[in-house]
Amino acid sequence: MLYQNDTSFVQQNWPKYLKAMDYIYAKVKSNGLLNSTGTRDWARWQTGGNLTEANVILYHTLTTGASLATWTGDPTGLSKKWLAQATSLQSSILTHCFDTAHGAFRDNATATTLHPQDANSMALLFGVVDASSPTASRISSRLTENWSDLGAVAPELPGNISPFISSFEIQAHFAVGETHRALELIRRSWGWYANHPNGTGSTVVEGYLANGSFGYRSSRGYGYDASYVSHAHGWSAGPTSALTEYVVGLSVVSPAGETWALRPQFGDLTSAEAGFVTILGKFVAKWVKGVGGYEVGFEVPGRTVGQVRLPVLEKGRVPKVKVNQKDLSGAQLDGENHFGFELKGGNWSIVVSG
Repeated sequence: MLYQNDTSFVQQNWPKYLKAMDYIYAKVKSNGLLNSTGTRDWARWQTGGNLTEANVILYHTLTTGASLATWTGDPTGLSKKWLAQATSLQSSILTHCFDTAHGAFRDNATATTLHPQDANSMALLFGVVDASSPTASRISSRLTENWSDLGAVAPELPGNISPFISSFEIQAHFAVGETHRALELIRRSWGWYANHPNGTGSTVVEGYLANGSFGYRSSRGYGYDASYVSHAHGWSAGPTSALTEYVVGLSVVSPAGETWALRPQFGDLTSAEAGFVTILGKFVAKWVKGVGGYEVGFEVPGRTVGQVRLPVLEKGRVPKVKVNQKDLSGAQLDGENHFGFELKGGNWSIVVSG
């Protein structure tokens, strides 16, 4: 739906989608939290009760479902209903699952001392916590306490590193503006595997142990058989979209990219380029940092409109900006570190200088 605007596919599956939504939301109990009754998870032996990860995923399901309802023109008010349910769930998650003293989410709405990688990463990425809040910053910092030289060791799967769940973590750090942190985790985990003599050099691995061996999940259903671990694991490919949508900064906001966003994050890089295709056409962007400023170039299909959000050169001050060699007026500060403006589809060159 998002990239191809395939409304017919959504409508074909809509009755079953509604049935699934009714089924899962019926598991929300009097405390406002989902009561998970499933017995399987990517990592845990025990998944029942008010599992924080499951509740955060339900929050995301409700918000994305609301978007689907809006995009397909649903006349029954589902979007409003699901957003209200998401808001109520968000409040319950923060009330019952957040460990204020520790500064991160517990694994469950219990007295557990486990603060998992998955729920905390997803809470940032899916917006359960405001990305600009001190709480988001503290969660991001707490996540780094799980890092080893080879990547993030998941507390909910001790001794194991999961590029699948770490894919959510890198996007979480990007989402709260911790660009250097996200890039460092990519280098530690995916960089380590890309250069491993027993790796493929061109794909991504399902997981590995903190000691650098490939006995991932050996005690959690994989029978201590290293050959069971996938070395071409699509669920571990998070940097592909993260580098496109956060570092280059180009993302689709509404179906087929009728609306889009360009919000690059530089970190310690000097240049980046990426692109993708929807049914409307090609979306391509690149940026290069230079002495005293930077340049951004991008091309997006006509009949589209997007929000451009760029880093300032001096905190709290809009720099000098030329768009297609013409001085830009009307750019607005977005906080102290960014400024923004709107552009229509086309071929654009932006030069930012002091």
